Amino acid sequence: MWWMTGIFSIYVSMCKTVQDTKTHRVLPRILIFSVVLLHAGQLIAQDKSTDLNNIARLILAERGEIQIRFVRPAEQQLEYLTLIMSIDRVNHDTISAYVNRDGYEKFTALNIPFEIIPAASLKKQAEAIRKSTGDWRTHYPSYARYLALMDSFALKYSDLCHLTEMATTPNGHKLLVMKITSQAGLNENKPAVLLTSSIHGDEPLGYVLMLRLIETLLNQYGASNEITTLIDRVEIWINPLANPDGTFFVSDSTIYGATRFNANQVDLNRNFPDPEKGEHPDSYNWQTETVAMMNFMKSIHPVLSANIHGGAELINYPWDSFERLHPDDSWFREISRSYADTAQAHSYSGYMTAEDNGITNGYNWYPVYGGRQDYVNYYLHGREVTMEISENKIPDESTLENYWKYNFSSLLHYMEAVYTGISGNVTDSVTGMPVKAVISIPGHDRDNSQVYADSEDGHFYRFTTEGNYVIDVLADSYVSKRIPVQVQQGRLNHMDIKLSPLVQFLLYPNPFSDVLRINVSEPGKELGLEFTDLSGRKAMYITKRITSAGLQEIRVDGLAPGMYIVNIIYGDHITREAILKIR
Repeated sequence: MWWMTGIFSIYVSMCKTVQDTKTHRVLPRILIFSVVLLHAGQLIAQDKSTDLNNIARLILAERGEIQIRFVRPAEQQLEYLTLIMSIDRVNHDTISAYVNRDGYEKFTALNIPFEIIPAASLKKQAEAIRKSTGDWRTHYPSYARYLALMDSFALKYSDLCHLTEMATTPNGHKLLVMKITSQAGLNENKPAVLLTSSIHGDEPLGYVLMLRLIETLLNQYGASNEITTLIDRVEIWINPLANPDGTFFVSDSTIYGATRFNANQVDLNRNFPDPEKGEHPDSYNWQTETVAMMNFMKSIHPVLSANIHGGAELINYPWDSFERLHPDDSWFREISRSYADTAQAHSYSGYMTAEDNGITNGYNWYPVYGGRQDYVNYYLHGREVTMEISENKIPDESTLENYWKYNFSSLLHYMEAVYTGISGNVTDSVTGMPVKAVISIPGHDRDNSQVYADSEDGHFYRFTTEGNYVIDVLADSYVSKRIPVQVQQGRLNHMDIKLSPLVQFLLYPNPFSDVLRINVSEPGKELGLEFTDLSGRKAMYITKRITSAGLQEIRVDGLAPGMYIVNIIYGDHITREAILKIR
């Protein structure tokens, strides 16, 4: 263990020579220390190694997180470990994970031998002092370059895209998202698709690929039939950098030195409400980035989304927190299989082949609580997968072009998954107004897998594999409907669904002249309207036998102009309404 003592001594002396401020401390101390770690090798622990513990605490003091690897004892449940740390990989009983200060204390209390893994983002320490000035497509752009690129896209292609700032992070970085869609089909309700990357700051490959995807979609519109059709039919939202504080932890000029966690040492992909563990499964308050993303997603209602990561090569589909399968497991497997197969067809042998040849059920891989994937699928009734696109978290810049080629077609095909299923509008059969309705497949949907027609426009999307289905359409105060539907691959079966209101005791128009209207959905009873003036004097009583459902007209020619209270009586139902006759 002599070399650990040497590392500790070097680090302590190094700390004394550097100012302890955000501006001056990070580059020299972290980068020099990373070199020492890399030369020393990975730090293998003994059960009670004081040296290792001191080094771990120094790293935590500098970076707010540390990556460890250990063999899980047979008696130690994985479900508990995933609540106190951010598990990154599981290989049989060997676990790689990130811990912050709190997690480290809880972990070391278990007395499990472990080793420290030098941060991947520090392995190219020389890059940390080089500003990214080359071609951004084959380099990891600086933060300033990122802002400039997003602004330039929005300016150059203003007819196709719009840039939105969701929030500003604790360290003053912007959370940006680009909307891409065309004016074609503007009167139609297009499905919203959301792609985001780098919620773990030290996984920046997707950051570059999303910028390239934005550029390609915009400059190929009108030139590529596939891209033109996609932009005409879909509302695409792309957030290239979901954790800029982590990605630019060392400096805004470089991604090297990036951290997994955000500025508050919280794993943002464990910080969402969880269907199994509740609102705060990680015991931390929702972070600025989490709140911004939740609010944004609620505002656009994405029907399909993806969260892009690095560290493995596979598509992870739900659930992450439930052992049982998602009701749409076959559909999730189909779209995941399509992504992996397409990526394999455009890459070298062996790419995107982890777990089940490039796909995995999340819980079977390892459980995650507080992940965005389950939040979207359970709470927002959307459909989301997690895309792990590189075994190496920070691939060499010379390989960025290759990864783009591997994944570009897969990304397009993933978004095109919105072409297959059921879509429609749900409206009130009397007023034509949109209705917020539940659309479900009886005997199939559970765990919040049903979808909703939007209350603002009545539109819905329900993605399925091809086949014959029956859907139930239900809404409060309306007669439900059960409708058979056939789904063919590559086609959206569009339906205009009109729901009849249940018995409504609402007279209109109000004010009125000589004719009142009321909708009745259950015929066969006598309708009575009793008019009294404001003094309580009975002015008129009208009865009408309702023989058919629908809109009923009642003439009140003999009623003098004025304000009245109307008692509406239909069977066992009685209600009262104030109404004004104007002439």
